[in-house]
Amino acid sequence: MHATAQFERTAEDVADARSFVRDTLADWGQLTHVDDVVLMASELVTNAVLHGSGEVGVALALADDHVRVEVVDDGESTFPSRAAAPGPDALDGRGLAIVDALSDAWGGGRDDRGRTLVWVEVPCD
Repeated sequence: MHATAQFERTAEDVADARSFVRDTLADWGQLTHVDDVVLMASELVTNAVLHGSGEVGVALALADDHVRVEVVDDGESTFPSRAAAPGPDALDGRGLAIVDALSDAWGGGRDDRGRTLVWVEVPCD
């Protein structure tokens, strides 16, 4: 199964993206870690809103043993090779560390259209 949605780059659209992910996963009924997937998708969309450009695309794919979330935008930012380690007083910079801690695998780069792409995979139970 696959589902996609497009969002503007506003703070309100982060909430809309969370709802899209939650509702889609509820319809599929295949995952017990819905809250974790919603949180990770929210972190990735927030990064696209803060650091990207153009619309933000969210794609969900259900495979036999995992759910994959992909977030794309037209930004030209470079993708970090690992999650940041912010200091204890930092107000931001923990998004990818959360993704790293909750996922089986994640990564990023460019899609076939040259857009920034970040993905995460979570096992189905």
